[in-house]
Amino acid sequence: MASIASPWTQAGFEAEIGFTHVFAQEEIRQRLTDQLNMLPVVQLVGDIAGAGSDVVRVTNIGGLGYSQAFETCAAEDSTLTGQAVDVGHSTVTVAQYGLAYEETYKAALMSREPAVLLDNVVNTIPQSWARQLRDLVCTSFTSFGTTVGTSTLALSMDDYLDLIADFREALGSKTPAIVLAPKQYSQLLESARSEPALNASFADFGAAQRFDESQTIVNAFGLGADIHITDSVDDTANVYSGGAFSPGGMGYAVAGTGSLRTANPATSILLPEFGLVIEDIQQNKGTRRLEARAYMGVNSGSTDVYTFRKIVSASNI
Repeated sequence: MASIASPWTQAGFEAEIGFTHVFAQEEIRQRLTDQLNMLPVVQLVGDIAGAGSDVVRVTNIGGLGYSQAFETCAAEDSTLTGQAVDVGHSTVTVAQYGLAYEETYKAALMSREPAVLLDNVVNTIPQSWARQLRDLVCTSFTSFGTTVGTSTLALSMDDYLDLIADFREALGSKTPAIVLAPKQYSQLLESARSEPALNASFADFGAAQRFDESQTIVNAFGLGADIHITDSVDDTANVYSGGAFSPGGMGYAVAGTGSLRTANPATSILLPEFGLVIEDIQQNKGTRRLEARAYMGVNSGSTDVYTFRKIVSASNI
């Protein structure tokens, strides 16, 4: 820990803390790491920087271990038959996403609200990066091949019990990550009002219906799975498309920005592990511009390895 002698001087702070953009870079990295800790639905599957392609393949192998039975030997010197191995892959395509803010010098001089100045807006970029990642994850749900629920009806407890049963019957499946739109969870709560098991216990009913400011409902309805609530769930043609999947079933890839050379390196922030570059650009018209570009992509893994379910319900009721 550094000690700044009195009186505190700019030179003393600079010597111990460093330049503003360096501090901001470490702060953003820490915030992004915290954001990923709050998103247990994805894992990093690769960095395609220098690969010459914007697609990364993730190999999936089946038919190994406990899933392949031993053969019975007819004699002591029987020759064993070589077994086939199922080999497949999933792909993640990395695309470019951008976010920019711009202010005039006059606005910076006259503003009485420092929170809206560019120096502070840069601190909101981790939330924007996490929002983009969350949007990409939820968009992937629409491609899940097996559906739970009905697109013309509200989500019901029967649908939720069917979902839990699907994962219970997929032997080897871990506790799924379940992602729903806020209204979908409200539909579940409305349906739960008529469940005999909840009606029999006011404590259980209250536990299910109570307000929770968290966006993660732990052990929802006492069935062992957590429900993550987000408004990033796709709502096309009045149909919500939530999702449930085995842990690790969703993966993201990035193009690491570590080798990137920007026009003004001294005022640029490079975060290779997140595929992120942030530039502070001084323009010739009395304005200052902040640009953030993220090189990332998301996709689901192989159904040979993971269990996936699209959770649908009507959004217009």
